[in-house]
Amino acid sequence: MLFNLPRVTTPIAVRWFISVANAAGFGRDVSPVHFAALLKECRSVNAVHQVHQQLISSGLLSYPASLLEVSFPPLPSQPYLSPRSLGTGVVAAYLACGSKDEALTALEHVVPSPAVWWNLLIREHIKEGHLEHAIAVSCRMLRAGTRPDHFTLPHILKACGELPSYRCGITLHGLICCNGFESNVFVCNALVAMYARCGSLKEASQVFQEIAQRGIDDVISWNSIVAAHVKHNSPWTALDMFSKMSMIVHEKATNDRSNIISIVNILPACASLKALPRTREIHGNAIRHGTFPDVFVGNALVGTYAKCGSMKDAVKVFNMMEIKDVVSWNAIVTGYSQSGNFEAAFEIFKNMRKENISADVVTWTAVIAGYAQRGCGQEALNVFRQMLFSGSEPNSITIISVLSACASLGAYSQGMETHAYSLKNRLLSLDNHFGGTGDEEDLMVHNALIDMYSKCRIFKAARSIFDSIPRKERNVVTWTVMIGGYAQYGDSNDALELFSQMLSKPHAVAPNAFTVSCILMACAHLSALRVGKQIHAYVVRQHQYEASTYFVANCLIDMYSKCGDVDTARYVFDGMSQRNDISWTSMMAGYGMHGRGNEALEIFDKMQMAGFVPDDISFLVVLYACSHSRMIDRGLDYFDSMSRDYGVAAGAEHYACVIDLLARSGQIDRAWNMVKDMPMEPTAVVWVALLSACRVHSNVELAEYALNKLVEMNAENDGSYTLISNIYANARRWKDVARIRNLMKNSGIKKRPGCSWVQGKKGTASFFVGDRSHSLSPQIYALLQRLIDRIKSMGYVPETNFALHDVDDEEKNNLLAEHSEKLALAYGLLTTSPGCPIRITKNLRVCGDCHSAFTYISKIVDHEIIVRDSSRFHHFKNGVCSCGDYW
Repeated sequence: MLFNLPRVTTPIAVRWFISVANAAGFGRDVSPVHFAALLKECRSVNAVHQVHQQLISSGLLSYPASLLEVSFPPLPSQPYLSPRSLGTGVVAAYLACGSKDEALTALEHVVPSPAVWWNLLIREHIKEGHLEHAIAVSCRMLRAGTRPDHFTLPHILKACGELPSYRCGITLHGLICCNGFESNVFVCNALVAMYARCGSLKEASQVFQEIAQRGIDDVISWNSIVAAHVKHNSPWTALDMFSKMSMIVHEKATNDRSNIISIVNILPACASLKALPRTREIHGNAIRHGTFPDVFVGNALVGTYAKCGSMKDAVKVFNMMEIKDVVSWNAIVTGYSQSGNFEAAFEIFKNMRKENISADVVTWTAVIAGYAQRGCGQEALNVFRQMLFSGSEPNSITIISVLSACASLGAYSQGMETHAYSLKNRLLSLDNHFGGTGDEEDLMVHNALIDMYSKCRIFKAARSIFDSIPRKERNVVTWTVMIGGYAQYGDSNDALELFSQMLSKPHAVAPNAFTVSCILMACAHLSALRVGKQIHAYVVRQHQYEASTYFVANCLIDMYSKCGDVDTARYVFDGMSQRNDISWTSMMAGYGMHGRGNEALEIFDKMQMAGFVPDDISFLVVLYACSHSRMIDRGLDYFDSMSRDYGVAAGAEHYACVIDLLARSGQIDRAWNMVKDMPMEPTAVVWVALLSACRVHSNVELAEYALNKLVEMNAENDGSYTLISNIYANARRWKDVARIRNLMKNSGIKKRPGCSWVQGKKGTASFFVGDRSHSLSPQIYALLQRLIDRIKSMGYVPETNFALHDVDDEEKNNLLAEHSEKLALAYGLLTTSPGCPIRITKNLRVCGDCHSAFTYISKIVDHEIIVRDSSRFHHFKNGVCSCGDYW
């Protein structure tokens, strides 16, 4: 029975007073002082509301003071209460009960309303993160006729900066000038901070200069402008301002807190510049001014020394700190992790446990991110499991690092589990309705998921997430990870299409250096020279890529080389003001794949003269160039000098290049002896090189041995079986050809159909063997027949051994005439202007018969014929191929 009684929401004294007031009516017994006392006793919004209603009905909130003096003379011991005082009492009561809306409505009816209560309301909204509400309250304050004071304006400026809202901020600036606050240092300091947070460094600097000219600047003014320059990536200017600050501000009144903020503000600038000497100067400044023992200064110094690469100094500061918090430990763990010293990072973990300091999410994330960034994906996942077992909850940054680890490993299942965990623990939104708080981190997780699924080659899932992000919310990272996924692991045509969408309006997004690098990679894969040139022109027009010369220029060299225009690649290379090792290697590789070995070796020599020491990749490219240029002796000399003169150990890939060089030059026995003498087990690359050479020299027995080795390693593919089929066909062993076909069929291995594509005036045209789907097919076949008839009269004899079918020679001739590269050449001749190169790309090795036919055709057409196959480039001109019939 007792438990069913209604709850008492209004204090008994309040209810009694209201009932008495209602019974007595409006009279001398109802004193404003009594109402003021009751308002202080109210513990619920309902109680305040009832007292508020009585005040309104009694007219105590609106009567003129003269009438109140007559009607309600105060008792000798009670002070007089005006309607304004009662009104602010109502406001205070509503605020005490947590009802800001009711308090705001009541405050608007207080005339005149004191600024202090408006300030309190604004501050409460800011404290709760309701920044737009805080600005709205300030607008209602102005409409109510209350003039803002020097406390109001800093609060509103803070809200504008944190939103950020430049439009509201500049409006407030005008209000400040109109109301005479431009000489108030507190207001002006808030104005500097607001402009800095809104990204307007120019306006922030102008306001600061005006403060300094008036002589009202203080240490907070200087701290604000220094922090603004640090935030806007102007570290040198920030350091210069800090130096001036040290000379000027010491004459003004400062305190320890201001000095601490000054040092903590400037250290990130040193970290971004890796300016170790300046960090040590600031460290000495902190010691001289007695601020070094402060934990904030110590933590900042540890982090800065670590980012400057001086873990020795970071550890020294860490050990000297008398008081350490979890941030201190995190700073040293992060430093070790970023420097790659994971053993030391884990040792810090143990020490934290000894000190009874629990590792928080920052500590765990630092180690996971360190492993992920260095390609140690499995170690990163192991640490993540330990983190979950410890009970620590990951944040968005942790999830991004874990997804990066999954991407590097191609760990699709772990990536899906991480995706599910993010959804379950609300680290990722389900509805993708961007526009609220936390959207930046949410988008970062979405981007990491796109990257992970792309690198795991699950493009359906990656594209689904990409498409779920509203167009206007996609940032440059969103576009780049999707384009990069297609370019590296998927369909490069999709990458080109997506890049076009990225630049289209509305909501166009400017690509960064990584985006351009990815799209150039797609152009290189497709031999899309025309699109590559357009992107090159875009890069030249946009000057923001100058800081990323290595990224973009190296990709341009690679794109032009793989699109058959190695001379333009050299033009880009020569125009680089600075080069790194990738620049030199890319140029060498470009010359190598075009069979221009002498020029490749010339670049190799110039690289060494420029001070670059060749590594294993450099020698691999050199050996590749020698192999494709019939430079046998020089290739062997370089192979011998690797370990002898440069201390570079030869790997399986280097042996494969030398074996390929020997075998294709006819030295099969010497190549076979090198395979047997290798200091490591021969890899699939070695056996494929040997198998390929056996095709050229018709060595059936060794070819069968190489294929068996590939089968044992589970490394056989359609290319390997095609090679052995060619060898059997050349030996006219048709039963073995049929056996290989049945073996492929039973193993589920399908031969990739030969496909060639060529650029014409109206775009790119693709052809398969015997393709008749093109609208110009009648003209293509007619032209091809005329060409073959003509070159036969010049001595061309079809190499029927490349037609694997066991049929008569006439049928084989017809089959050879329908090869995809011949169809592409005929189309190119029909659609390309006289004198212009015809660029053909084939997904497989060029057919030997087609190679012979192209050599003859190049004598009778006014075009250079450039063919890129899966192995190298062939430049046919005036009856000669750049490969020298050696491929």
